[in-house]
Amino acid sequence: MRDRGLIGEAIRLAAQPGLVVRFDQNQLRQVLFNLVDNALRYCSGRAGSIEIRAEPPEEPLAPVCLWVFDDGPGVAPADRESMFEPFFTTHARGTGLGLYLAREFCVANGFA
Repeated sequence: MRDRGLIGEAIRLAAQPGLVVRFDQNQLRQVLFNLVDNALRYCSGRAGSIEIRAEPPEEPLAPVCLWVFDDGPGVAPADRESMFEPFFTTHARGTGLGLYLAREFCVANGFA
């Protein structure tokens, strides 16, 4: 991740031992990179300001639920419908492909 001058405890991982995530390793790495990079951009940087959470499935054979939360302001209501479209960005240096690709990788791996 980029050097953002955060304290060491800014990111917290919450997962039960033994959970198995079935996902292409490189694609999962890219999804988490994009989501955590966005969270780092908008979070306060304080301890626990980002949480990566893995929750067991509610139904047998359903996938594990992966969440990335941050304490930032959230997505503007006007941007919510477009945020997963290719080339949509609100960041001056963004390509607009991060969330789009993250969603496509999730769909391809059965996390729809």
